[in-house]
Amino acid sequence: MHLTLDMKTAIKKRIIRLGIALTLTVVIAAICMIVFRPEKIDNYSVVPQQPEIFPSYRDCVIPSNIAPLNFTIREEATAYHIQIFSTIGEPIEIQSSGPAVSIPAKKWRALLSANKGQSVSFVIYAKNADGAWRRYNAITNTVAKEDIDSHIVYRLIPPIQHNWRQIGIHQRCIEDFSEKQIVDNRTFDKGCVNCHTFKQNSPDTMSLQIRSKRFGLPMMVVKDDEIRHVDTRTAKGISPAAYHSWHPSGKMIAFSRNKPAPFEHTAKDVRDVWDADSDLAIYFVDENRVEVPASIARTDMRETWPSWSSDGKHLYFCRVRQVPVMKYEEVRYDLMRVAYDQEANTWGEPETLISGDGIGFSTGEPRESPDGRWLLFCIYEYGGFPIYQRTSDLYVMDLQAKKYRRLQINSDLCDSWHSWSSNSRWIAFSSKRGNGLLTRIYLSYVDDNGRFHKPFVLPQRDPSFYESFTMTYNIPELVTGPVRKTKAQFGAAICEPEKVVRAIGPASLYGDADTAPLGVGSEEWSEAP
Repeated sequence: MHLTLDMKTAIKKRIIRLGIALTLTVVIAAICMIVFRPEKIDNYSVVPQQPEIFPSYRDCVIPSNIAPLNFTIREEATAYHIQIFSTIGEPIEIQSSGPAVSIPAKKWRALLSANKGQSVSFVIYAKNADGAWRRYNAITNTVAKEDIDSHIVYRLIPPIQHNWRQIGIHQRCIEDFSEKQIVDNRTFDKGCVNCHTFKQNSPDTMSLQIRSKRFGLPMMVVKDDEIRHVDTRTAKGISPAAYHSWHPSGKMIAFSRNKPAPFEHTAKDVRDVWDADSDLAIYFVDENRVEVPASIARTDMRETWPSWSSDGKHLYFCRVRQVPVMKYEEVRYDLMRVAYDQEANTWGEPETLISGDGIGFSTGEPRESPDGRWLLFCIYEYGGFPIYQRTSDLYVMDLQAKKYRRLQINSDLCDSWHSWSSNSRWIAFSSKRGNGLLTRIYLSYVDDNGRFHKPFVLPQRDPSFYESFTMTYNIPELVTGPVRKTKAQFGAAICEPEKVVRAIGPASLYGDADTAPLGVGSEEWSEAP
């Protein structure tokens, strides 16, 4: 090919431009190495104590797949130097002029993955105004051998109880900081988005409850890549579903039907919830049928908080005798269990695991570990709604010995809304221990002996996030992957009347008619908190 003079000139100019660009890149990289290379600290004084940091990520057992535990140093200085290291791998070195510490994600993941079962240390140096460095004692955490489920699904609501203007179900990847909204009540007339639950930590099989004056009171059921809009109301139970629990087979959902009403008083905590009546029912998903077994729907009792055992052979729940609202402080729910034979579809007689009157406290939210070893639940002063009770604590029952104990991880404020990881080695729960008002999600490691280790708050990219975020978290559910259904898909399933499926039940509220108007009876019931 013959090159003309113009072509040769153009090639030379291009080569010169590429050379200049390459030279500038090298120079800039060299400058960056000089400017941002951590200062080598040879001389320092020793401070014989650990530095104060927020959040308090110290003496915890953490999973190797956790997002970086970014934190803020609460020791005054003009500069900070942080070393993060363990037995294997290159240490992480961070130097900052400010107290906020952002840990490089790739280096963090590599360090933790290489050191399962080992401790990881954080050594912090702080620079005085005169240029002298001081070194604090190391902060140490331990990397667990077992990972936690990759995602957590929770509800975000404002700290109010009467007017839900903004409620959403969100999912967060625990391995990084990515968050995605699954359902938003602003897509359907700002109704209530109620409790959500999953089958054995699977993100592909879930249910949640909607309360909308315009679109009715459906249970949204996600199974086999389909979202169904199901009305579970019957003439014998026209309250919609509230708390759900999937049977391990995926063929049925146990749910409670409650009549909760928020109210206020000056006797103890200002906010409270009165459940005027409740019972349990079973929704058979494939048959689109509701059953109300007599043993878990007694007219003289209020039954709530259904939760299947890991093998599906028992249903846990809580119940109390009917009492008038004037005696709300005397309500003490028993912790119950009833045997179930799936093949014969028969129920045993309920057995009392803990008597509320016997211990002088109320029980709630039973959840069995996936390995069937432990039962986690709440004990609190009275009533049926622990998140408004500052006395609510987490307890665990050894299901082999039938003994239970209060967990040492509790705070002096409300601890509740708990769930297990699929490997039974981690729990997530909501706690108000931060500021007494807004719940945050905490994670705790559970070892082979049933010891629950010091909990730590779900990490955020900005370590000061929790100091300014005014929404409250509840119903944290650990799942093994992301929920794939989108907010748009949920919105379409909720808002399109032709998608409604009427469940067949004992004396159906709508008889044989499939054209009953949406929202019938929807204004008769208070929204579930």
